[in-house]
Amino acid sequence: MDERLDLAPCGYLSLSEDHTILTVNKTLLQLLGFDLQGLRDCHIESILTRSSRILFQLYFMPLIKLNGKIEEMFLVLQSASGTEVPVLLSAVRREENGATVHDCILMIMRRRMEYEEQIYVAEQASKKAGEELERLQIQLTQLRNELSGQL
Repeated sequence: MDERLDLAPCGYLSLSEDHTILTVNKTLLQLLGFDLQGLRDCHIESILTRSSRILFQLYFMPLIKLNGKIEEMFLVLQSASGTEVPVLLSAVRREENGATVHDCILMIMRRRMEYEEQIYVAEQASKKAGEELERLQIQLTQLRNELSGQL
């Protein structure tokens, strides 16, 4: 494998038609805590969580056969230690020496999920603050009405 691809800031793997891992870059191996022998010739489902296996089975093959590519399929990988690693997978189908190969790039999604969680928390805080402001405005209006009625 080319050194630039081997050390790219994303995971790379290539799959056979039956989803056996043919090649995998060092970046993905380090991320998942495997060595090359630990993944080569394994089925990709061996590194997918249960829900991602189902998603992969239902959508990967039909989409790649139909379109020749897949863009941004969300999957969760499982590392050697059991840690879940969320990724976006993009793949392209190609022929090599008479065999079909699927080249896949996997972009790690940890930071994005953290950002989305922070945005969700901020939206909830904003909603709560808006509700409190509305409650206080109603109270203020009631107090003004009471005061104007006393004058």
